[in-house]
Amino acid sequence: MNSENELESRIDEVLKAEKENKIPRMTKQDYIIAAVITAVSLLGIIGGFFL
Repeated sequence: MNSENELESRIDEVLKAEKENKIPRMTKQDYIIAAVITAVSLLGIIGGFFL
């Protein structure tokens, strides 16, 4: 029973933090940076097979 109450209180804390925007979200710039890093690493892996 105690663990259920603890879980509910943690869920409530997360929901409150989401409403107050305290949890950082990925912005458009973050997605672009991640895509560039992924593309460069894939090119490096593919290029390694041809060497």
